[in-house]
Amino acid sequence: MIRKKNYLRTCLFLGVFGFGVTTAYAIDVPADPRGTEVGQSLVKWEWDRVPGADMYEIVVDGSHVALTRDPQYFSFNLWAGEHSMTVRAKSSDGSYSSRTSTVKISVRDWFSSSELNRSFVVGDGVYSATTTATAPAPVVELHEPRDVRGTVLGAGTVKWEWEPVSGANSYDITVDGGYAGSTGDNSFTSYGLWEGEHSMTVVAANSQGSVSQRSNSVKLWVNAGSNEVAQETRAAETTVVAEASVVAPPPPAGDPDAADVQSMIDPASYNYDEVYQKSGYELVFSDEFDGTALNPFRWNTGLRWDGEYNGERYEYRVVNGEDQLYVNIFSEDEEHLLDIAPVHNPFELNGSRLAIRAVKNPLKTSTSELAYGSLDQIAAQQNFLSGAITTHDKFSQKFGIFEARIKIPSHVGSFPAFWLFHENRAWEGTQRTEIDIMENLGHAPWYVYNSFHYYKNVTATTTGDANFVRPYPNGQIYTGTDYSQDYHVYAVKWEPGKVTWMIDGEQVSELEHNEVNFEELYVKLNLAIGGNWTNYPANSGGLGRAEGQHFPNQDDLNNFNNPALEIDYVRVYTAR
Repeated sequence: MIRKKNYLRTCLFLGVFGFGVTTAYAIDVPADPRGTEVGQSLVKWEWDRVPGADMYEIVVDGSHVALTRDPQYFSFNLWAGEHSMTVRAKSSDGSYSSRTSTVKISVRDWFSSSELNRSFVVGDGVYSATTTATAPAPVVELHEPRDVRGTVLGAGTVKWEWEPVSGANSYDITVDGGYAGSTGDNSFTSYGLWEGEHSMTVVAANSQGSVSQRSNSVKLWVNAGSNEVAQETRAAETTVVAEASVVAPPPPAGDPDAADVQSMIDPASYNYDEVYQKSGYELVFSDEFDGTALNPFRWNTGLRWDGEYNGERYEYRVVNGEDQLYVNIFSEDEEHLLDIAPVHNPFELNGSRLAIRAVKNPLKTSTSELAYGSLDQIAAQQNFLSGAITTHDKFSQKFGIFEARIKIPSHVGSFPAFWLFHENRAWEGTQRTEIDIMENLGHAPWYVYNSFHYYKNVTATTTGDANFVRPYPNGQIYTGTDYSQDYHVYAVKWEPGKVTWMIDGEQVSELEHNEVNFEELYVKLNLAIGGNWTNYPANSGGLGRAEGQHFPNQDDLNNFNNPALEIDYVRVYTAR
């Protein structure tokens, strides 16, 4: 899974108080670090929240593993044996606390919920929340790392290098817009990179907390399919990029009409000028849908939801009372591939766009209204077949710009959506976060809806307490435009504590809320048909029909005309 996290180190914070007494750490160390084995090969690490902490840096088994805003972290797929963890807090100005004492836990090769395995603190476990010195240390100014470069060493492997910075004893590296790790050397190696373009920046730091400016961004193309060891110098494949410069298009990779480009960025994106016009942001995911097949390296075609119904077979759960079955052409379920996928492929590519098309379900033989069930039960009761694409388990990100150029259908019962959804499951730590970038009901193509959803107190056995937040001014967008008549660019700019919704570059909604910071989200686009919302009263956006005439009645089925959600492109950017 490709996971991106924004990571920004800023200027020096050095407080001088009284007569020559300096606080060496501007923020308290996290208290009570601990670990609990909560599943097979799964440990939940926790610590007490630190006032003023912006993020926490976690080291597991001696290696940096993550930055998180939450006082917990889950380690998966741990081998049987002893594992260790330390954590330190980071304030918004870039200052770090001291690191906690090390906690260790012995992971077993079996798991019992009645015998929870817990960590112990190495040594006496005594540490101070703050450390003071008797005299202020001199401020050391660090210049930004220079001569930043990359060398492709082999399949998916890049060695990044830079000139040493005088006075620095560590460097923090960002790869593809996400924090990648720290090193005491002037080099860092990235492994397992997908085929495509990758970027890197680096900042220098010292033990006092001084931080340099970030280096220029260096970009190069990685061919994940080649094991050929590169020459020592690969300057021709490395471009140092200034803030507003344009990156040269990468070399072609694979057949542009096929789905074999193993990159999160569609090479065709480099042909469009608007890709370079978002100051302070860089492209990290895109699909221009210019080929003739959907790319399985970027997309799933099943709609994941929160439930555990049917194990991992989420497509057999009915969501929000909707009337479609999503056809999963990339399913790992042989039954689905044999019985459902040949009946209707909802994904139509014509070389310039993707259309997700819904049709009446020829497999319908039942009037049941099951909320979930086996494939044959759900396939037999749903009125329509349709499609969804998601980046679940392939690409997710916290913060950035997410945009798609879309033409919505104008059709009674259609319910197209472009939204962001949570990766984590209940036992992994989630608030079931959802940001709806664009929703519409096809009988009213003049209205677009924006919203934010989250839950509190989610556990493995409870769904949690739902919270639905409308952005300012009300989340219902009306401009007099019939949005089904043409393509429009729907986007959100997601920042810490803030989400801004835009249509065609114009702001239409805004929300400031701390809960938007909780977790990474992945991208979804789907065409639902019917459902609870369609059957709401007219003053709630629905059709406003009498109880006996809810969608789909027989007239709706007779007049159904195979609507499609058309998608020109999807692009995601992260802050530099």
